[in-house]
Amino acid sequence: MLFQMLDNIYTRINKLDVAAEMPQFSVQLRKMRPSLESELKAKGIAADQLEKTILALSAAQLLLIKGIPKTAAEMSKILQAGSGEPAFRCVLAASLAYLVQPNDLLPDDLPGGYGFVDDALLLHEACALSWEVEGNMARAEEMRKLFQFSFTFVPDESRELFQSAVSGIAVTLNIMRSLGSGLAEMTTKMLIANPLQPIAPQGGTSAVGGPSTFGSQFTNYPSRPGPQYTWRDGNTMGVNFPSGGGVATDGRNIFVL
Repeated sequence: MLFQMLDNIYTRINKLDVAAEMPQFSVQLRKMRPSLESELKAKGIAADQLEKTILALSAAQLLLIKGIPKTAAEMSKILQAGSGEPAFRCVLAASLAYLVQPNDLLPDDLPGGYGFVDDALLLHEACALSWEVEGNMARAEEMRKLFQFSFTFVPDESRELFQSAVSGIAVTLNIMRSLGSGLAEMTTKMLIANPLQPIAPQGGTSAVGGPSTFGSQFTNYPSRPGPQYTWRDGNTMGVNFPSGGGVATDGRNIFVL
């Protein structure tokens, strides 16, 4: 059932047109993040450049959302292959089950594709954790940068809730490791068969089986972070993605790199 539901999500996301959805996403972003304008001004963005800057940020996040199907499909292949650590496959199943939930931290039907911001966040964390498990910390750090950028779009009033949910991914891994492979396998099968059962992760600062780097990633992360830009040159600012491409604006035009 999980994989069929994922196909439906892929279809919805693939239909999103960045240029067409960008204005609605921007409106929703302003509604959810009323402090964003003041943060941008504090970064030196002039008042007459705010609208284009927010549109550029919206375009950048929409491009990350458009990448959800590819990321989720790679995670699905690992699950379907049935190989690898059982506890980690359980985490992948839980992350994908979250993706197909229609009413999670941000309902999927929010205007402009904004409802997939939380899904992108959790998948970035799951990917970062996968690279950490494999010992590739450079790739894990790349995913962390994407995560920090996406966290810019989390509603002002829901940041602690999002922190708890994301930290819960690493907590779940450690708990499943401590409970044994048998329970992890059974939980994974249950999530694949019935992904709409309650699976909201519970966050915390410690976990059974030892701490995880990503489980405590918020320790030194500002409670109200400003947008994380990769570069700024005069009046032009841009966001570069580790995998290539990005978005830039000079306050008048928006460029997809």
